[in-house]
Amino acid sequence: MSDLKTILSEEYSKAGEVQEETLNIKELLGMVEEVLELPISEYLAPDLIEEKEDTLTEAERFSMSIPIPKLNPNEAWGDPDSQSRKDIDRIFASITRQGGIKERIQHVNSFVDPKQAERKGRGQRFNAILNMMMIIEALQACLNDYSESSAGFVFEGFMAALTGGKQQADRVGGTLPIEDFVTGDGENVSLKLLSPNTGIHGSFTNLVDYLFLRGGAGEPEIKYLIGRKNSEDGDDVSQLAIFDFVISRENFMTIMNSSTKNKALLGDEQTKQLLENHIEAFNDSPEWKAGMQQILEKVPGYTGGMFSKNVDASGQFEPDEESDLADRKSRDFQKVVLGGYINTAQRAAKEAGAAGEEPNFEKWANSQPDDLKYLMPAVKNPEDEAEVTKAQKTQQRNLAKLQKAYNDAYSKAAADKEEEERQVAESYFGAFHVREKRMMKEERALMEGGGRDGGSQWEISRAGMNNLPDLADVEYYGMLDLSNENIKAVSEIYIEKLKGDMMDLLQTTKSFTENVGKYFSADRRSTAMNANKKAQAEGEEVVELLKKTPAKASEGI
Repeated sequence: MSDLKTILSEEYSKAGEVQEETLNIKELLGMVEEVLELPISEYLAPDLIEEKEDTLTEAERFSMSIPIPKLNPNEAWGDPDSQSRKDIDRIFASITRQGGIKERIQHVNSFVDPKQAERKGRGQRFNAILNMMMIIEALQACLNDYSESSAGFVFEGFMAALTGGKQQADRVGGTLPIEDFVTGDGENVSLKLLSPNTGIHGSFTNLVDYLFLRGGAGEPEIKYLIGRKNSEDGDDVSQLAIFDFVISRENFMTIMNSSTKNKALLGDEQTKQLLENHIEAFNDSPEWKAGMQQILEKVPGYTGGMFSKNVDASGQFEPDEESDLADRKSRDFQKVVLGGYINTAQRAAKEAGAAGEEPNFEKWANSQPDDLKYLMPAVKNPEDEAEVTKAQKTQQRNLAKLQKAYNDAYSKAAADKEEEERQVAESYFGAFHVREKRMMKEERALMEGGGRDGGSQWEISRAGMNNLPDLADVEYYGMLDLSNENIKAVSEIYIEKLKGDMMDLLQTTKSFTENVGKYFSADRRSTAMNANKKAQAEGEEVVELLKKTPAKASEGI
């Protein structure tokens, strides 16, 4: 802390001078964060560190009563390599030492249970309590502070961090993913956050591909983690009931036969029997895949899947590689670029024709600010003569198309310009646009958990789930009580446990960081100097309080 006091003192003495460099506030707080093992920089006003979404709500939060740092959950939490994830892994450490998903969620739940909260912090092990309060607040933020369109992705990131895993958004084994995240133990999980009476549903096609084809051999099962949310006031989530179930190769047909809606996806009785018999004889041979492909052609719920697109007549599976998908998108984008050039050339040609000028394509081409360089596709390996030659030939073809479009437009200069421009747009942009929309629609229809009208969807109603406890291995985790009344009750318990030196340390640290931030951001010199003096005094007080505060426990509680 003496280093910190020196820095502040030096900054104070130089405050009247013009300074060429500004001290990085994150670096300044780093030494204090290291001692406290809490991200105290989060105490600062959001605009002093980085832009963050306004997450103020009326729901009761621990930080309303206890000055703990606030975590701001985001989708990057689902990426173990992101800086956001690395920053919060230490906070989640006491949870990730637990067992599976159920054990970790129940561990979180124990901190919002007043009876169990009374037993927390024995032996003055407060670090885990502070960490858990931040985690619970982050969960509340996931459920309440984001729009409906983004809340799901943020919640997936939270669960990935909670389980030491990662979000899954890319293709896996040639198929679209139905799992939202993969736990640290490698378990694939599809996450559903639903209202009490909303049915659980997903893509029939994508589920079939996942179980019987992914990677050539399929996956034996997929776990569905369900959170049923309740709201006291119709807005903020006050309770979250959590359970899971499994769909596997073994129970797939039984679950699909469990409701009239799902039965319709399987087809007539003869087709259902053929499908059931074939699944019972499952193996990853080409012969089995070829037979499955033939049967699925008769199954109405299976549309546009990998068995149709990527399995040939002999049963060989050839998944779309990421490089193939990237090349396809690159070619489509090249068509858009060419369409833009053509549109510009035709406009220039029409203007020249209407003005009685002679056509001059070369002059127009030389006047373009980018020299038409994008007529030639990007070359990934300039040392590869074949790739360079191929790109040059494409450039020549595109240039010829462009000149022809220019000449044709000049010849038709007297025609109706608006009608001609409409035709141009349809001719060169329409085909790509229609194709793109078709591809997006197809992808959306296949994506797990899509809308009710987004392709063939299987569904399990709330009542229907009650009939499948043994078949689908349904397991109830319990209910997280995040109601205002309950959070207030456990907050009072933790305040009582933390009172004294620990609470003083939290309060002083918060004030210290606020004054440091005010010093570097205040417009008025007098305000900055006053904040500087307070920060120096509080820095010394933090040191003294740290001497009185027990070292953190090495294990969570």
